[in-house]
Amino acid sequence: MFMKNFNYRNIVAAATFAALAGTAFAATPIRLEAEDAILADDHKVLVVADAKASGGKFVDMKDGNLEFKVTVPVTSYYTLWANYQIPSESTSKIQNLTVNGTSAGQISFGISDNFTTIKGAGKIKLTAGENVIGIVHSWGYVNLDYIELTEYEASPWNISQSPVTPEPTESAQKLYNFLLENFGKHVISGVMTDRPFENDGKYTPQDFSTQTELKYIHDASGKNVVLVGFDFMHSSGKNSEELWFQGYTHASLEMAKAVWKAGGIPQFNWHWKDPMHEVEAFYTKSSGNTPYTEFSIGKAYDESTGKWKTESDEYKAIMRDMEMVADSLLTLQKEGVAVLWRPLHEASGKWFWWGTDGAKPCVALYKLMFDLFVNKKGLHNLIWVWTTDEATDALDWYPGDEYVDVVGRDYYYYPRESNHSSLVGSFETVKEMFGGRKIVTLSENGSVPYPDEMKADGANWSWFMPWYGDYAMESWANDNNKESWKTVMNNEYTLTLEDMPGWDNYKIEEQHTTSIENRLHVQKSAVNLSVIGKNLLISVSGSNSANATAKIAIFDMQGNQMMSRDVQAARANINLSEIAAGQYIVKVQGNGFKQSNRILVK
Repeated sequence: MFMKNFNYRNIVAAATFAALAGTAFAATPIRLEAEDAILADDHKVLVVADAKASGGKFVDMKDGNLEFKVTVPVTSYYTLWANYQIPSESTSKIQNLTVNGTSAGQISFGISDNFTTIKGAGKIKLTAGENVIGIVHSWGYVNLDYIELTEYEASPWNISQSPVTPEPTESAQKLYNFLLENFGKHVISGVMTDRPFENDGKYTPQDFSTQTELKYIHDASGKNVVLVGFDFMHSSGKNSEELWFQGYTHASLEMAKAVWKAGGIPQFNWHWKDPMHEVEAFYTKSSGNTPYTEFSIGKAYDESTGKWKTESDEYKAIMRDMEMVADSLLTLQKEGVAVLWRPLHEASGKWFWWGTDGAKPCVALYKLMFDLFVNKKGLHNLIWVWTTDEATDALDWYPGDEYVDVVGRDYYYYPRESNHSSLVGSFETVKEMFGGRKIVTLSENGSVPYPDEMKADGANWSWFMPWYGDYAMESWANDNNKESWKTVMNNEYTLTLEDMPGWDNYKIEEQHTTSIENRLHVQKSAVNLSVIGKNLLISVSGSNSANATAKIAIFDMQGNQMMSRDVQAARANINLSEIAAGQYIVKVQGNGFKQSNRILVK
């Protein structure tokens, strides 16, 4: 656990959360100053005087740790906010979040020259009595002013019953419905594979009994995973015409067919190598990996006009590679196989070339791929998965609801360790970031969260997929080993291949829709808030929104009620001219719905 090296004899911040035992509209945020959470023997951090900071000070964390203590009257869930600064000459950072010595996810800090408040974790569990919250060094060097805790309020889900691909194949509709039917009810087991063929010189495809990662998990647990991850890594690129590379792709496709036939789910990534075929690499120079490519989307796309440079060699190279992969996916469609398709993953990290030029070119590339695959190549068997992070600019990278079925979070502990906590903080943050409109999954990971932890915390990841090799199997870090696989795979919450009905036997029934809505508490009304100038715009969407009646209350960050209004309409406009600039909490409560959001009044 991240906090195992902490010295608990040091000075820590303490606060009493008694106010949170009251009603929803009376709850007061509890602020914990960073300068009060410094470990006495941690000389890595630096306290800096700043009149703009809360209490006149902030902490330059550098590569140190902070530890906060807070006392709460009852065991419950809370939301954690963080006020921080990262100068623009730096880069975005990530810190690990721990609660009582156990990982609760990570906090992503984007660039901000001024102190700003972000939702660090949408949901963390605090137990009655004293709790210890750790902001633990990962990618470090964050100027942290304070953290705040507010009561957790669940927001509704509003997930589409159909995939984004128009006229999906029967298999794609079955796969999407299966994901939705089990979301919040089970977690689908999975693993990424390394080599998909026998080392026999013939590139003979492997199966569940021979493929290294699959066999390891079965030998350890007596069960087979449902989801099997593959990669089109060698389908394009400088050496893609060579026999070994073609053998790798052929074996991956054949294994994918076998996985589907067995009742499982194939998932494909694409580590897309240099489209110009000049270097056998997909990493960028900034990643620190060699070899690396300097391919730029900007040579094929004009960001200022939003148009593709269709006559450029780079555009033609992109299109050629995408058509090659699309043709491979079409071979699966022709045999009735549906695929979880996860392209352009981890783009915002910028360690892959498709993220180097920023969000807009990456989104344009994703949409270009969607148009080519669906509208020109006729691929209708894909469930589209987008990989996000939790940074403040995550939505800038998002292609849009009409292009994405599932939002995934890739989560690895850094430094590496064995830690099977639920990651509920990250789950809830991703859910809220995308408005509860998409299925949320753990699209790549190190240690697999234990099912009992996921159930207890409501961290209902759709599936998990640890990476291959020493991430999936016993190693120096022991992210996952035989004992942990035995625990994970033999829990009723985990779906294994042995639990699958077989795709020929799986039927889409109308009653699934109602049961899914009841289980996920999908509400017919959802509240959207936005501030334009000095006006707060409120819209209630849903079947009964035209007659929606709601109570609107606005609080400052100390819990003082600044304004209250009753509105009766699908849309309302509240003038905020009497409220000073700053951050506020808006609470909206009506018949069958309740929602809480932060707003910034300028």
